[in-house]
Amino acid sequence: MNRWILIGCTMLLCIGAVIFLPKLFSFQTSYPQLKGIVTVFDSHPSTTLSDENLVDTLHSRPFTLPISKVDWKNSTLVLDLKVVTPDSTITDIYENMAEAISFSFESTSNVNRLMLRLVAEDKWVNTRHLLLAADISRQAWNEESTHELRNNGEAPLPDHLKQTFRMTETKLWLNQFNR
Repeated sequence: MNRWILIGCTMLLCIGAVIFLPKLFSFQTSYPQLKGIVTVFDSHPSTTLSDENLVDTLHSRPFTLPISKVDWKNSTLVLDLKVVTPDSTITDIYENMAEAISFSFESTSNVNRLMLRLVAEDKWVNTRHLLLAADISRQAWNEESTHELRNNGEAPLPDHLKQTFRMTETKLWLNQFNR
């Protein structure tokens, strides 16, 4: 009789474990999600950026502004985007900036700093003028800021975004785009 009680208790314990463990796992992941400290998994796997894959990975991104210059050194990505036509809108520029930021910090695992510059290029006189510069670190970045930048529209950037992305606006930018 003791043997049947032992087998019955073991079976009940196993069935209880099968039912209880998934619930325990869901509780464990939901608490950090409520606190906002869980990394969200993206359908795109994280890329480790290197000199060998830099051009290919940037080429695959949906930038609407042409890339003028790229440099990769010591986990710092330097990216210059060209504003070549006067038809470029603030919305286009902000969306390209958000795409560069998203690529750097959401799609890669080893970019710790992004130095992003927007450069106006005049083909007639072959000159380049800095419009806007941003120095963004992974520590200061958050996904909400990128989303806010992408959806800012034509409005001037809020001060908290300028501080988060450490932006510098030139006089030419202010005259041309922030009237």
